[in-house]
Amino acid sequence: MKNLILLFTLFLHASVFSQTLKPESVVGFWKLKEAGFYENEKKVSKEFSNCRLMRNYTIWDNGYAIYNYIEGSDGHCSPSEPRLTFWRIVENRIQFYIEDHIYEDKVVKINSDGTITFESYRENQIVDSDKSFEKLVNTISYDILEKQ
Repeated sequence: MKNLILLFTLFLHASVFSQTLKPESVVGFWKLKEAGFYENEKKVSKEFSNCRLMRNYTIWDNGYAIYNYIEGSDGHCSPSEPRLTFWRIVENRIQFYIEDHIYEDKVVKINSDGTITFESYRENQIVDSDKSFEKLVNTISYDILEKQ
């Protein structure tokens, strides 16, 4: 009986405290606020010009999304061709895809300040003889996006 109570308590704790990602949590116009990567489990923020901070996602409730990628330095911004994809939620992640090709697969975290964080998703660590390459491809990057 004690094992059953313990199992029920663990299940209840997991269901109450786990974050369930819902479509309404990601639908909207999201502009880049901060980006970087994790090194030794600490966030290392990249410095961005105002051009790069113009990067954004438009995620519609009809399954379409547009990503606008912008490069350049202040006063000389260069937008790329907007990328139109479909999107779907898979567990705690959002995938942007066309047919069988996944362009982005990001873990989504809903932050208490109303922003969301996209973190790179790796199903498995990549092992390579070139340790510098291995470190680079296994680095988890993040984007903090704020709803406009």
